[in-house]
Amino acid sequence: MIIILCYFLLACTSLIFRPQSQHEPLSKEIDTLKEDFYFKSLDDTNLHGWYLPSKRDPLKPKKTILYLHGTTKNISRHIGFVSWLPDQGYEVYIFDYRGYGKSEGSANLEDIFTDISSAIGFVTRQIGEKQTIVVMGHSLGASMGIYTLSQYEHKDLIESFIALSAFSDYQLVTKDFLDNYWFAWPFQWPLSLTINNKYRPLDYVSSLSPIKTYFLHGKNDEIIRSYHSVKLFEAALEPKSISVLKTNHNDIFSYVENRKLILDYLEK
Repeated sequence: MIIILCYFLLACTSLIFRPQSQHEPLSKEIDTLKEDFYFKSLDDTNLHGWYLPSKRDPLKPKKTILYLHGTTKNISRHIGFVSWLPDQGYEVYIFDYRGYGKSEGSANLEDIFTDISSAIGFVTRQIGEKQTIVVMGHSLGASMGIYTLSQYEHKDLIESFIALSAFSDYQLVTKDFLDNYWFAWPFQWPLSLTINNKYRPLDYVSSLSPIKTYFLHGKNDEIIRSYHSVKLFEAALEPKSISVLKTNHNDIFSYVENRKLILDYLEK
């Protein structure tokens, strides 16, 4: 039993960061579209990302989107979440946190918050600081984005924040994970309480205002249950909106109607 408990303790911890250095193969269309970019985090850690220019008018995109990916592997696994946006006239920046892909360093929560802040600064400098950007995050990226944007000094540079499948509480999402295993059920709370909850998104989501915030979550999400986004939405201040979708965790944009929701939101 002790061995099982140790296994689940490690598994819970690894839920936060599961990086991979090697990139996965991309489709030819995405591979030819992307452009590498590099920038430094606040502590001079070198970070890497891909820029996807608008296919309609690279010089005058409709909007600029910075994407914050989820916990697994690197940007090569997550680029499919945003690779459809350049066809619609948007430009996209997607980058790897430290310890992921070609980015230097090792992953840890506090330093990745600074990576996200640095990425926002980099993108706003690229487009000119008189313009605004849209930040979109999925899963862990959305939850880390809530804390980072709540503390961000220049909220006027962020037009809106789109949170896909965010979780509200590090310990609660760990408990939900353990709930999937009947033999771990008696230890849900003891094990989940070992997870650092200092940056609990639910405590910071109200500080996103005046950034417009849009929560989307799959009703059938098998990894992060949809009640998390509902709790975040209820705690957030206006302007805010929410959509609960008939999808799982990773297939939100496999459906044309869900892409349209995002496009309609961006067009407003």
